[in-house]
Amino acid sequence: MSLMKIINRVLFFFLFILHVLWTGAQQKMISGIIKDSHSEEGVAFASVKFRNTTVGKQTDSSGAFSFYLDNWPSDTLEITCVGYQPYFFAINSNKDSALITITLERGTFIEGVKVKAKVNKGLLLWKKIVQHKPQNDRYRFDNFSYELYNKLEVDIKNLNFLRIAKLKPFRPVQEIINQNIDSSEGIKYLPTYLTEALSDYYYQKKPLKRREIIKAANTNGIKNESVIKFLGGMD
Repeated sequence: MSLMKIINRVLFFFLFILHVLWTGAQQKMISGIIKDSHSEEGVAFASVKFRNTTVGKQTDSSGAFSFYLDNWPSDTLEITCVGYQPYFFAINSNKDSALITITLERGTFIEGVKVKAKVNKGLLLWKKIVQHKPQNDRYRFDNFSYELYNKLEVDIKNLNFLRIAKLKPFRPVQEIINQNIDSSEGIKYLPTYLTEALSDYYYQKKPLKRREIIKAANTNGIKNESVIKFLGGMD
């Protein structure tokens, strides 16, 4: 083997050793042990993670852990374990290695739980009413009375009122129809019959008696007696 080849091999080996030493000097290392603050025993299988990253591991059966990294994933180490309060350890980014001992306090922090959900308030109110229906049943009393207001209204909707107004028999009442159309809910409808009654209602259980005294009444619209009786039966 020539002298030049020997020199080249020695130089290559020397450069390789320097590269290994330089790479090892740049590596980050942190290790330590997690202990119980009361018993001073190691906390096994505690979670040790760099905060806001996916880099982490569990302690071994004696509570020890270690990381060997090319760089620090974050500046905070987060330690958690069931039955212990979480612990946050700040890492000095200027150092390449750290040997730490952390003691965990027993217990957990309870900051409350906030739950947001869309609730149908009408349905919730109806469930409350049904839930208290036995307590609100007036017929559980031997007698009672109250003022009663009844209203029955019949409307015509889903009709083309403009087309109807063009018909010759309806031309004289076109303005009346337009004035009485109610479109407060977006759907046009024409009230055709309305009856209202205000009365005092009395009830007695033993002996069973019912009595209703009508104090005021109002009826507008359809005058056909058969239709009025039919609507009254529906009510």
